[in-house]
Amino acid sequence: MSDAMRSAAPAGSASALIASVRLLAERFLALATLEARQAGLSLAWMLGLALLAAGLVLSGWLALLACAVLALVQNDILAWGWALALAALLSFAVAGGLVLLAVRRGRDLLFPATRRQLGRIGTRGNQHE
Repeated sequence: MSDAMRSAAPAGSASALIASVRLLAERFLALATLEARQAGLSLAWMLGLALLAAGLVLSGWLALLACAVLALVQNDILAWGWALALAALLSFAVAGGLVLLAVRRGRDLLFPATRRQLGRIGTRGNQHE
């Protein structure tokens, strides 16, 4: 082989390698884009269905309260006003319990273990200076 052919071969294989890597990256990005779109649609459906379920749970809760109020009034246990007040207090108590649970779960959003580890790494870095 001549010197011109030897120098052309590596340049050709390097450009072929670059072209292959570029094609691979384009295909990977296309796949990631399609999957991100699919994930976004799935998330939208999940949120919509969760809202629908929440509406159904709310209507079921109100129906149960209405039944309890009606039973209390029809059996002459409580008057309408007291029965409705009891139902409202029960709803407020349940809502307060759910808010307390949400606040307690909110502590996990602060990444406490990760922050501790990052703090340890930060103090180690300052000790070496």
